[in-house]
Amino acid sequence: RQNRREEFYTFSKSVPEVVRSIHARGIASASFALSQEELGQVFAFSSSQKKGSGAAGYVLDCVEECISVAAVGLQDGDAMLEEGSVSKAVQTMANIAALQHSLPRLFGTLMRGMCHVGLIRNDQLDDTFAYAETTLKGADKACDAQVGHMYNLVYEICRGKIDSHINFALGNFQWVSKSARDMPNAYCEGIIQYLRMTFSQLGPMDEGSRFGLHFSCCGHVAERLVKLLTDPHIGEYHNHHHHGGGADETLPPIARIDAYGLRNMCLDVQEFERFADETGVPQLSECFNELKCLTSAMVDKDLPRLLMKEYATDRRRKYPFLNMEKVGNILEKYVGMGLGDKLIRSSTKHSEILTMEKKEVNELLRLVRSQDN
Repeated sequence: RQNRREEFYTFSKSVPEVVRSIHARGIASASFALSQEELGQVFAFSSSQKKGSGAAGYVLDCVEECISVAAVGLQDGDAMLEEGSVSKAVQTMANIAALQHSLPRLFGTLMRGMCHVGLIRNDQLDDTFAYAETTLKGADKACDAQVGHMYNLVYEICRGKIDSHINFALGNFQWVSKSARDMPNAYCEGIIQYLRMTFSQLGPMDEGSRFGLHFSCCGHVAERLVKLLTDPHIGEYHNHHHHGGGADETLPPIARIDAYGLRNMCLDVQEFERFADETGVPQLSECFNELKCLTSAMVDKDLPRLLMKEYATDRRRKYPFLNMEKVGNILEKYVGMGLGDKLIRSSTKHSEILTMEKKEVNELLRLVRSQDN
């Protein structure tokens, strides 16, 4: 826990320089205002704007604007997005957060200095401090906005990398396996390796942002796989798009899959869940609940019974995230096996999974389509 706390306050050497620069500009602004007052310039006290002592109010406005500009200036979002560097984006996010954490002390120092040089009159002390609180909140909000922007940028980079990997790894993937694997598919291991590397770079983030990014990334992986498995396959789309392209290409849904392809995907889901649990982020593995329900149900020997209308309660109890429309879409892609193959494979070590002939698939499909979800 101590290490996490230390990582949270990790920032680049530019941050103290930025804080000193803002402080210097505040001093310059206060010095100018004080010299103008000595020359007879009157800074109107505006209670409606809650600026307190007029000159001090304008100094505080200047500092607030400097902080807003600095928060924007600390980042170079377009370059980081093009470069795809999660570590740089996270570091920038940490830098802005460090600037944000320095604001109360910075404002306190400025207020103490302005009181010391007489820029704040005694009769306007309370109003000026109240206005200082207002400007501090404004500066804090500006930093919050930039931290949020950087969080979105980090997720955009991660999502792009995940999409690139899925598009490349699954572009020409054969889901009609005809045999069961004893380990996850290679694409699964590749995605997990990328996620593990990415999550290891999130140390400078606060816990809420770090956990949120874990959920966003795992949720995106699960969503992509669910769509690939359950979206209707369109032949024209398949014929006019190249597979295995870059991040800009959209991978078409799976066209054909058999019982063993589904069973192998079950192994992938188990591996994703195992990885999610290893991260230590509570309930992260639940991101894969829908995918787990779909793949597990499709290889469950009890599926034909559970799909019957009279057993809907049993189905919802066993597979609470199962969507009948999506089950129907999978059945439309399901490659049934011949009776001979079915008899032969029923004697193998993976005979516990559901295997169906084409006729049985069609019967189940009619049953599913006849019911409302």
